[in-house]
Amino acid sequence: MRSPVTSRTRHRIPARARRAVALLLASAALGLGSATGAAADTTPPPALNLNYPSCPSVLSAGESDGCVTELQHQLNLRGANLTVDGSFGPATTTAVQNYQTSARLGVDGQVGPATKSALYAVSLTPVTLTSLRCPATIHAGQQDGCVTELQNLLNAHGANLTADGSFGPATTTAVQNYQTSAGLAADGYVGPATKASLYNLPAPVTPPSQGAGLYAAVVSLAQDATRQYIPYAWDGGKDSTPGPTYGNCALYTGAINPCPAGNTVGLDCSGFTRWIYWQAGAGDIGLATDNQIANPRFHTVDQSQAVPGDLVFFGANASSPEHVGIYTGTVNGVPMMINAPFTGAYTRSDPVSMASNLIGYYHYAL
Repeated sequence: MRSPVTSRTRHRIPARARRAVALLLASAALGLGSATGAAADTTPPPALNLNYPSCPSVLSAGESDGCVTELQHQLNLRGANLTVDGSFGPATTTAVQNYQTSARLGVDGQVGPATKSALYAVSLTPVTLTSLRCPATIHAGQQDGCVTELQNLLNAHGANLTADGSFGPATTTAVQNYQTSAGLAADGYVGPATKASLYNLPAPVTPPSQGAGLYAAVVSLAQDATRQYIPYAWDGGKDSTPGPTYGNCALYTGAINPCPAGNTVGLDCSGFTRWIYWQAGAGDIGLATDNQIANPRFHTVDQSQAVPGDLVFFGANASSPEHVGIYTGTVNGVPMMINAPFTGAYTRSDPVSMASNLIGYYHYAL
């Protein structure tokens, strides 16, 4: 069963909507698109949701920025084979036209409101359940391609469902019947164990403790996440199983309106750090920023004593944290972190200074 959220996550970077463009430009100027300090000319601008305020209402050939990075990523998800470089050139124009033709849109090679809307519409095309495009736990009420895939898998195991992508009572019953036949807890929730069983994969295990290797594992996993286009989802990552989930629009104050969290599978800042630490074998460090900063396994350290893999918190004070990231060391003397920064962005590497109101660095005690 899903665990109720008893403490609302605070994960806002103050005035992010007003500062986002300047911060992105600062990152590009420093050549800090990744924790390894990759050259700026080989790293595309950080992707931004096409509906983010700093993206133009119509994208067209010649543009070069994070909005084009996002466009290329979205087109690749739909079968294009573009080099994601953030530059709207002839290949991207052709890919846009091909998509517009397949989606029965006006074919002009420009990305306006209609094309943006189509790109972000919930698709019922089957999606592999174990991919990051599906929530860690799939459950009743969900409607998307993950559910279509689930229904197809259940039908292959003897169910007789209409594969309509809608997780209703019949799908719940089919899940419970399958779980019973497979010797699983028949709770109707499709978590890691049920997913693995449906694909005839080994049963998942709780990630083991890494001991002294924990910190390196945290950094490695966080760096991997920056290459996987995991979107920020307000309040995402709060199910009983750590990992991406649909977000929640309650108390939403992000820059994109209407709130996209309910249709976005992703993580917020503390959902990201929770998921990474869990994968590294630390167990569940807490749902929300205030849970994590109060976790007795963490203690404050001076920046000069911080090690890559430590958490870095931001906010008014330790009783009211607003944001958290994973410290990854310094590049050219600049302290860096990997974080889920704000609605419209993906998990990425940023200078620690890009978030305001630094509370401090926190080290996990083994």
